[in-house]
Amino acid sequence: MANPKVACHLIVFRGRDRQDVDGVLREVQQAGYDGIEGGLFYDGDGAQMKAKLAEYGLVQWSLSTGFAALGEIERSIEYVRGVGGRFIMVSGVGDYQTEGLRAYERAAERFNEVGRTCRAAGVQFCYHNHSWEFARYDPSTGREVPADEGERGVTGLERLYELTDPQLVKACLDVYWVQHGGENPAAFIARYRDRIGYPHLKDMRYLGEEPRRRGRLQREEATFVELGTGELDFPAIWRALEPLDLPWVVYEQDRSELPPGEAAAVSRRYLKDTLGI
Repeated sequence: MANPKVACHLIVFRGRDRQDVDGVLREVQQAGYDGIEGGLFYDGDGAQMKAKLAEYGLVQWSLSTGFAALGEIERSIEYVRGVGGRFIMVSGVGDYQTEGLRAYERAAERFNEVGRTCRAAGVQFCYHNHSWEFARYDPSTGREVPADEGERGVTGLERLYELTDPQLVKACLDVYWVQHGGENPAAFIARYRDRIGYPHLKDMRYLGEEPRRRGRLQREEATFVELGTGELDFPAIWRALEPLDLPWVVYEQDRSELPPGEAAAVSRRYLKDTLGI
């Protein structure tokens, strides 16, 4: 039976962790988490951050970065090794809005290279999805297929998975953005079960018009809410994830109407009481 460590992504604190790391870590600890996900702390001194986390009985097993950080991948690896982490996560593939599918294809080549470097250092490289990767493209031209043309073409995320080595490039699968992208998260997990490094568990409330249209939502048609208070079917998601016996799962909420520590605590109670983790 899966018994993962459960982390809180510090994005919910909206940057406060940069000015008040002790206060934020205290709230994460009090909410019942095992660790955090975030960026580089102490100017990349992983050993110093590891010592700070230990004061609160926490770990940082995953580093959250963006596409531009690939240019300093050695620095990221050094930090993760120093903090005792396991994963480096990146989001973004470059200028997909201009280059279309070709941006994914170029990114795939780069991700394989970075994944190989990470593996040699004992770290797992992961790609974090949003919903824009669920736009569909014509493989021959690389251009986006209009939404009213149904299921024609290939999604950017499918192409990225197709061109990357599943051992070198795992998925940090964000279930909110899978749902926002028009897919069923549990079914998506089942389809790509061998790809998943760890998940981002994030809930969604639909804000758009009714009747709800099919397919990928616009960004403003939904918002982030505490786990268990939105529309995602987390029991089904966990049934798909649990057999994978993952070591690490992350609660993420980009923003909340509640104080961040309270939002984190609500979500942690849901994970314990409903999913048993």
